[in-house]
Amino acid sequence: MNPDRFDAQLPVIQIPDQREMCFRWLTENDLPALQKIFSQPQVVRFMSTEPQQDESQARAYLQSIRDGFASGDLYQWGLEYRGDIVGTSTLAGIERDNHHAEIGFALSPEYWGKGLMRRAIPAVLGFAFERLGLRRITADVDPRNTPSLRLLAALGFQEEGLLRQRYEHMGEIQDALILGLLRDDWTRDNGF
Repeated sequence: MNPDRFDAQLPVIQIPDQREMCFRWLTENDLPALQKIFSQPQVVRFMSTEPQQDESQARAYLQSIRDGFASGDLYQWGLEYRGDIVGTSTLAGIERDNHHAEIGFALSPEYWGKGLMRRAIPAVLGFAFERLGLRRITADVDPRNTPSLRLLAALGFQEEGLLRQRYEHMGEIQDALILGLLRDDWTRDNGF
């Protein structure tokens, strides 16, 4: 059983004032959308995953999401927008003893620059802090990924350090900028 006592799947996360958008559990019906999103090199360039080449890789990815849910180490939702899965958000490396997780997100390129993640990610942060009782959320971002850095800064994340040449991915040596957000800062900045 899931350690947070969620039944068979993650709960839907409603996004305040966004009736056409929510985060929801990913199902077999979402395999084409997952493959479409994660097959694009520009989407996975700054992630620790290779582009998905076929449905079997999307299926394996979905199974890893389910395995992470069962163990409670990783929670990943699909971002549904106007009836379609157009992205995901993840809480990974969930540490209940230390009240910590790492956030990640991906969005199909045709939705880049439209403010979807700016409107949606606060709901995941609220879930993490309020429902899971986390105290700290970090993000590990390639310094060249300026849209993600702008989003995280707008949400209150603070730069905490740079890990030089941290990853080798898709033929590139990549640095990692570590950012953090504390529940106390989130609560204060969001009027709770």
